[in-house]
Parts: sequence; structure tokens; C-alpha cells
Amino acid sequence: MPVGRELDKNQLEELLTELKSSASLSPYSLTLYCRPQGEKGGQSGFESCCSVVQDPLCREVSRQFFEKGLEVFFREGTHTVCRYGGGFFGFVVPFALCGHDFCLVADGVRDCSIDLWQLAAFSRSGASEVISLLPHVETLPTATFQEVDQVAREVLQRIGEASFSDRHAPGDRRAPNEAPGPDGSDPRLVAVAEILERLERSTTIAETVALCCETIGEHFKVERMALALREASGFSFQVSGICGLPEELGSIPAEAIAPFFCQEKAKKTVPYDDRMRALLPALQATLFTCFPLRSHGDPLGFIAAVDCELREADRLMLSIVCNAAAAKLSRLLTDAEQSKASDLSGRLMSLANTLLLVDNKEQLYEAILGIACDLIDATQGSIMLIDKNGENMHIVFTRGITLNIARRLPIKVGKGIAGQVAQSGEPLLVSDVEKDVRVAMVNRPRFKSKSLICIPLKLKEKIIGVLNLSDKTNLAPFSTDDLQLLTSFANLASLMIERSLVLEQSVRFEQLSVTDSLTGLYNRRFLKSRLEEELNRSIRQELNLTVLFIDLDFFKNYNDVCGHLAGDLALKKTADIIKASLRDMDVVARYGGEEFCAVLPGTSKSEALIVAERIRSEIEKEKFAGETDIPPRRITASLGVASFPEDGSSYTELVHASDVALYQAKANGRNRIVAAQTPKVAPPPEPDSVTGRDAPEIPPLAKTLDFDSYLEATVVPKSVLRP
Repeated sequence: MPVGRELDKNQLEELLTELKSSASLSPYSLTLYCRPQGEKGGQSGFESCCSVVQDPLCREVSRQFFEKGLEVFFREGTHTVCRYGGGFFGFVVPFALCGHDFCLVADGVRDCSIDLWQLAAFSRSGASEVISLLPHVETLPTATFQEVDQVAREVLQRIGEASFSDRHAPGDRRAPNEAPGPDGSDPRLVAVAEILERLERSTTIAETVALCCETIGEHFKVERMALALREASGFSFQVSGICGLPEELGSIPAEAIAPFFCQEKAKKTVPYDDRMRALLPALQATLFTCFPLRSHGDPLGFIAAVDCELREADRLMLSIVCNAAAAKLSRLLTDAEQSKASDLSGRLMSLANTLLLVDNKEQLYEAILGIACDLIDATQGSIMLIDKNGENMHIVFTRGITLNIARRLPIKVGKGIAGQVAQSGEPLLVSDVEKDVRVAMVNRPRFKSKSLICIPLKLKEKIIGVLNLSDKTNLAPFSTDDLQLLTSFANLASLMIERSLVLEQSVRFEQLSVTDSLTGLYNRRFLKSRLEEELNRSIRQELNLTVLFIDLDFFKNYNDVCGHLAGDLALKKTADIIKASLRDMDVVARYGGEEFCAVLPGTSKSEALIVAERIRSEIEKEKFAGETDIPPRRITASLGVASFPEDGSSYTELVHASDVALYQAKANGRNRIVAAQTPKVAPPPEPDSVTGRDAPEIPPLAKTLDFDSYLEATVVPKSVLRP
């Protein structure tokens, strides 16, 4: 459409091209609308006159949203930022120039979140089906409202500074840096002063680089630029094209960066020689002016003007800008490292708290391997621990591998990838197992990718195992960042594993200190402590408690005749019979030799006698190897029974009473039960008429229990005892 006599379409397209060359506007599509000449506001509205389209879909959504309201936006007289169409961002900048009314519409970025309802409404209008839109929308650059608003303000300012009357026809353009300002000042110096202030306020690396490149391109008319930045690993510099160059130009190894930084070439316009071309073959250039980005002598990268011969004054001003950018980049990188270290420290503290709550070794191994895989997006892994002898490793937990099979595969320290790491104590990052000379092996079928990480688990200089991870979720190689993150976590994991092993050993030692190694029952020391606890509880709650002493009859003869191995087996069988006859709450211990003791909380003497008979009869029925070779021709047991409160109220009194009853059973023929006899309470004795002293106290008696007589004297049916 015609745009007026004073302005032609080429000039308007030139304006859009200059705006689009700005780094802040590079993601946006720009469309310029003009009111037809001679028409007043509110009649036919605005019509599109030219555009630079970055993304056709965003342009179509923007057109449907903005075109019907441009008149309203123009009347408001200032820029407007809008969110529309499912999460897209765009802005309108109204302005008047040379007697014409314009609206500049920019679109092409989206909010971090996608509004599915609006996107579905847009698809119903016939534009596309919503599901097919989602993959494309997710690839669009994201921005916040404040960021889009800032870009709109910058555009409004730049358009306000534009003057079409000063523009010359194509082919007769003068460089702006040659035209002095109204007060005779050099616009480039003003621009440099402004950019230095803006660089100081920048908050991100991307913003710093964009401001620097934007200044070089706009005020020094450098149309082709290359930017090199050091990667996080420090091993190489990634080179990108800006303004007329391919976006990806390759990388330069850190040790080979000297040709771009040497004093003979830095900050000077020199031919792009064969040595440079060999390092950066993707860059097709003739002239090259490199401005190093250094901080305290440390190379961070460079900005290069390509095929542009700069004057000495220009190079001096650009050097000032690049030095300021380098200083800012250094501070931002330092802040990022500190923030990363702080975040990592906080994250590791959180992981430590998580691991401390794990109950057992298996859960700990599972948690460690799960966290490690999540940290670097790995899908397979294993934990190997070194044996006590330090010669072999065994897999204790896996992810993505069958653990039962893996556990049967011991790995010798020093052999294979994991064995070498366990021997050297140095982590190993392999990008390709087939090409890495340290490994040089054919990739195994169960691994989807050829990259792996192997980290030693160690405490100071002691290596306790190895953590292996492989197969990144996206099948990309692991990076040095992954290695550093995993190494930090491995130190924590090693500490937790060692802590678990120490606790397990402590529990095992504690168990050994209170149990009998032959029978697995508690020992005499533990019995005393536990019986005193139960007595105190019985006293507080007014409960009964009974103690049983069990002793095998003629066991010395059996041991002498059949041997100690047979004797040990007989003791184990007896222990099993006693445990099977008791409740879970009851306590049974090996008191010494062939003597056992059982504590029955909450049990009266009459109830305990039923339990005692069950134990006696089961031992009598049990077949012991070689028992027919001893005189009685079988192994039996004698039992003594004493109860609280009638037979005593302390550990010593109860044990003594039940022990006396046991030996009474032995004296009365063995293979029987004797209950401690509680003495009857008698009136105080009369003083002796001669001496005047009290009569001697009658000692408590042990009563031999003939079981059939006992049944007749109790209310317990005989069928209960002998079914």
C-alpha cells in the first residue's frame, strides 16, 4: 500500500531491519502498520505496510488480536504490552513520523506457562488443532511481562530518535559515527558512556553480552560479529555468530586460543589467516578484529568484528566497552559460582537429612542411587562396596540391572573400569567407551548410550566402594558439571554408608554381648537386667510374674558319652523347644551350661505350671541322638518355679527360690516340676524363757510337685495340660 509521499516503503523496511538487528528484539516478529494518507482517526483504521516475520504462527495469532484495536492503542499514545492467545506476549508502540500515524506490533515470545483454554479457543477459530500447536509453542522463547515492557520502552525511545529527513538514499549513506551531535560531541562517546552505565546495571550474562554487541553493531556499524565465551568446564570456548553470521561456528580448545589473544592481533584489524581458519573453519572471513574479554588476566572469551576495518579511535572505544563487559561478566560468573555452591550446600544438607531418616542398609543404598541418578538424569547405575580383605568388590544395589545376578559377580579391585577407579581413587568420566583410550571397549548391549561416570566412594584416603552411573535420560554424554555435582554428593554418600556399616557393626556387637553364641538365647547378664525391669513394672502395675528354671537331667553323662558336638546340638534343640512353648513377650535365657531360665510377665504360679509342664513333656518326647547310650536312656528336664510376689520381690529372691525348687526336683528323682513353697505366716515367736531372745526364723521350704496330686488340688482340668 502507499505510505505517503515523504516516506517510501524501502525506508520503512530499513527502519524495521535496524530495529530487528538489536539483540533485545532478535526473538520478535515486527510488523509496521500505517494509517492511509489523508484519512482521520476512527475511519478506516491502520493497514499493514511492511514486516519482518520471525515466527509465522506467532504473527498470525498477533494479527488476529492486535489489528482490530490499533486505533485504540494509538489514541492511548504510549506503548502497551499484552498477553493473549494461550500465553503469547506482544506489544504495540504507536508513533507519528513525518506527518504519518504508525503502530509497530512486536510478537514472538510467550509466558513461562501456556494457557490451554485460550490456545484451544484460538484453534477453534480455524488456525490449527490445539495438540499440534503445543510442540511448536513450547519451543518459543519465554519472557516475563517486565522484560517485554522494557523492550517496548527501548523501541519507543529508538523510534523517537529516528529522523527520516537525515537519511540518504541507499548507496549514499554516511556512517552515523561521522556525524557530530548538535553540541559538536561525538555520538559514539555518548553511546559508550551510556552503555557503560547500562552494563553496570545488567544482571545476567546474556544481558551483558547483548548490550555490548548491540552497541558495537548500532553505533560502530559492525554488521558481522562473532562471540566466543568460555564453557563452564574451562576446556574450550564456544563461538557463536551475531549479525549476519551462522549461529553456531564451533568451539576452540582452551589451549589453542592464543592466536586470537596474542598481542600482535588483539584489538587490531588483521587478515583472517590460515591459523585462525584452522581453529574456526566455519567462519568465512577476510578481516578480523578481536577484542579479548579478560578478567585479572583470565580469558573469558572475545568479541570480534568480521570483515570491517575499524579506525584506531573506534577500536579504542570498543576496547573500553569490551573491558567493562569483561569486568561485569567476571562478577556475574563469580556470583553464579557462589550461588551455585550455596545452592549445592543447601541441597546436600537436605539430602543428608533424607538419608539420615533411612531405616536400614538396603533402603540407604536405594536412596543414594536414586538421588545420584536424579542429580544427573541417569537411568542406570550401581553401588559396589569393597570386601574387608580389600581385594574384591560386590554390587550391593542396582538400578536398571537385575540385582540377584549382579550380586553373584565379584569384581577384582584394579580390573575393569570400576576396579581401576577403586584402585586409583580418581573419578572417571567417559563420553564414549569405544573411543576413550582409557577404556577402549565395545559398548555392552544393556547400555543405551556410550557415556558413563564412575565415582570412588571414599572417606579421606580410605576407599570403601564405587558409584557407577550410565545412560542419561536424553542419551547425551555426561558433562564435567555432572561429574562435579556427583563428586560432591559421593562424599556425602560415602559418609552415610560408613555410618550405616558402623551402626550395623555396633548393633552386632551389642547383640553378641547379650546373647549366647550357641543357642541364640539371651545370656545371664541380660537376664538380670530384664528381670529387674519386669519386676519393677509388676510392682507398679500390681501384676504377677513367674520365673522358671530348666535343667537337663544327666546331661554331663550324655556329653561324656556322645561328645560335645552332640551336646551342643541337644542344647540348641532344648532352646528351640523352650522358645516355642513361650509367648513373644516372655524372656528366655541360657543361664549357664545345660541350665535355662524363662521369665513370664503377668503370669501367676498356677498358669506358669501349665507352661512348665508343656516344656517338660516336649523335652521328654524329643529324640536326641545317642540318648539311649546313657543310663536313663533318654534326656529329660527338671524345672523349678517361683513367682512374684509370694516367693520374693527382688531378682535375688526369685532366682534363689526357683533355683532351690529346681534342685529339690533333682533330689526327688528328676524329670519333674517343683514349685517354691511360700511359708505360712506365723505369729511372732515368744521370747526364749532362758535367754530372752526371739526364737530362730523357719527357712522357706521347697515343695516337690507330684503333678497328678497338683491337678487334684487345683481347678485346672487335666485335659488342658495333657491333650
